[in-house]
Amino acid sequence: MIVNIDFRKGDNDKFLTAVSSLIAVLVKEKEPKNLYVTRINKWFDHKWLKYSGRGRVKFDGALWRDTAHDAMWRGKLTFPPFNPKQVGDQFYWHRSKDGTYSGGEQEPRWIHKRQLKPSSTNLQNRVVDFTDSGLFVWFTSNTDANMHGSVMVYVVDNKNVSAWYASFKKETDWKVEKTKGIDRECVEKWFPI
Repeated sequence: MIVNIDFRKGDNDKFLTAVSSLIAVLVKEKEPKNLYVTRINKWFDHKWLKYSGRGRVKFDGALWRDTAHDAMWRGKLTFPPFNPKQVGDQFYWHRSKDGTYSGGEQEPRWIHKRQLKPSSTNLQNRVVDFTDSGLFVWFTSNTDANMHGSVMVYVVDNKNVSAWYASFKKETDWKVEKTKGIDRECVEKWFPI
């Protein structure tokens, strides 16, 4: 397996294994130069897909205020502005010339910094400016207790960027609950739980 994500207390082993399998399938299909995987400490919903942050917009509704904050989903995809307190582990692999993946020789440029800052600073943090060939995966931790999981994927191939989201719910077994930006059948095929 290309990716080995460490088990953490509270993780559901079936869900974590399925995330690793999904990443392996996507890496084989897309062959990205860079692979970033981020563990988010709690469940996140579909609203994070393509979410850029909160920005200031002109507001003419009151005499004492001329701007307001508003949620923004930009035309050019940016990284999701997760709160640093919710970002767990960040993993990085780089494809070498022989096609294998390793942690890389040098410290990678991390997507999520460890300092708190307004999400408006993320509005220009474009995915295509980060790499020309990358696979970015965010997944939910603490899935045993929550009985919910989610996965979000951004793929960069030259200047082409695609993004999708899937959520899962554990009843007797794990089931795909919601998808956005991808067909449910693809997720069910790629995510064998």
